[in-house]
Amino acid sequence: MPVIVVNMWPGRDVDAKRRIAEGITKVFETEGVPRDVIEVIMNEVPKTNWSIGGKLHSD
Repeated sequence: MPVIVVNMWPGRDVDAKRRIAEGITKVFETEGVPRDVIEVIMNEVPKTNWSIGGKLHSD
């Protein structure tokens, strides 16, 4: 069923990632989606690979 992709900067510990996954799962559960079909993929993107307005976040 749903696959949720979260792109975020590196630096969160495993407990924070657990909280993020649980929170996202709960939102979909409230919409009637069974917990066991909800997939959350977390990508850690370095600030050197992420920009807004033409400026790297690492700058």
